[in-house]
Amino acid sequence: MTVVGGLLAGVAPLGEIAIDLPIILDLRASAALSVFVAYLGLTMLLLAWWRLGVAVRTPNGPRLRDLATTAAWWGAPFALITPIFSGDVHSYVAQGAMTAAGLDVYRVGPSALGGPLAVNVPEIWQHTPAPYGPVFLELAGAVARLTDGGVWAGIIGMRMLALLGVALLMWSVPRLARVCGARPTTALWLGVLNPLVLLHLIGDAHNEAVMLGLMCTGLLLALRRRPVLGVVLITLAALVKAPAVLAIAFAVPIWAQQLSLRRARRRAARRAALVAAGTALTVTALAGTGFGWVRALDTPTRAHTWMSLTTDLGWAVGTLAHHLDGLDVARAIQAFWLAGMALAAGVTLALWRRATRIGPVVALGLSLAVVVIAGPVVHPWYLLWAIVPLAAAARTALARRALAVGSVVLVLLVLPGGVQPGLPALLGAVLGTMTGLIAAAPTRLARPRPKALPCPAETYG
Repeated sequence: MTVVGGLLAGVAPLGEIAIDLPIILDLRASAALSVFVAYLGLTMLLLAWWRLGVAVRTPNGPRLRDLATTAAWWGAPFALITPIFSGDVHSYVAQGAMTAAGLDVYRVGPSALGGPLAVNVPEIWQHTPAPYGPVFLELAGAVARLTDGGVWAGIIGMRMLALLGVALLMWSVPRLARVCGARPTTALWLGVLNPLVLLHLIGDAHNEAVMLGLMCTGLLLALRRRPVLGVVLITLAALVKAPAVLAIAFAVPIWAQQLSLRRARRRAARRAALVAAGTALTVTALAGTGFGWVRALDTPTRAHTWMSLTTDLGWAVGTLAHHLDGLDVARAIQAFWLAGMALAAGVTLALWRRATRIGPVVALGLSLAVVVIAGPVVHPWYLLWAIVPLAAAARTALARRALAVGSVVLVLLVLPGGVQPGLPALLGAVLGTMTGLIAAAPTRLARPRPKALPCPAETYG
């Protein structure tokens, strides 16, 4: 049902992908109907995921292998359709083709490429440089070479990269949970089977999948007393997307605990910095892309998102100040962005100092959560930077419930990318959600509530 809703209300690529059948065009013309179908499917998916989470906590609940099988079945439909919520995958494909063609993606945008790959890139990104590191560009370039410039083949190729990232999460998250003293099955349910992963990492093929897969694998290796290899993988994750660089900082207390030396944290910090710098320089030299992506890290801020608190507060205060004193609204927004980044830096430093006490994986997840919430751009899949590591280290029922409820809210907050926000789309979303809840109510009332495991069994190592 979600896939059908995605075809009706999702991003509709131009070119060779034939979804312009008359019946689909007629249905897509009604925003209320198409969003209704999408949200009915989303509600069914969320209910199924929530019930699976209840089953995981029972004594005879599903095992890791059962959950992995479920993840494969649930993820398969999203791997084979056009994007639903975001068309960023078209930018990835175009940037990969530019890399393969020898164009500098840190200086020119997809408009310099032209052709069928660039036509699907949103206008706002046509002339902007890529904010991604050389690891991702080389992977995207390999996809472009293999798919020979095909639009649909490029989307599937990027999905394969996303699936590789999710496969790394499938392997690393349960093992990370064991090391952190959490339940592996619960961590897999909350961190990998999460609908945000299915919809945004697989369905929309966001490169967060590769970043998170490498980052969590690196954290696991560091905790297993392989800190050098762990920092190498985390650095590769940061060379996909920059936020993973925070994980290098939180690998330092992990490394320090494994050193029986004076001033262990300081020495671990020097070693981590040397390994990270050496990895970054070597990879960048091999790729030949340079460090232009550092200058382009502000590219995402060109699209203002309503979920960003600092953007909303800056706009509100700036608008009021503009009417009272003629202040530039853009400057007010930038001031709030700087304040948000300063707040995130302060919280991150405080968490880093207490990482040994509260756990480095938990500290990293909380730090990434603050970075996203206080940042200038917030998308639902950005919150996965925090949700995945926190899911792997969540040892209390309260923490798991907060992450689960937050995930449900984030899924329902974002409309499919093929419709304009407005009253018809909102009406379709509300009716689709209510229909799913009403249809599920009889089975919910008739089914006895399974007995959950007692608290001590929920935190085995």
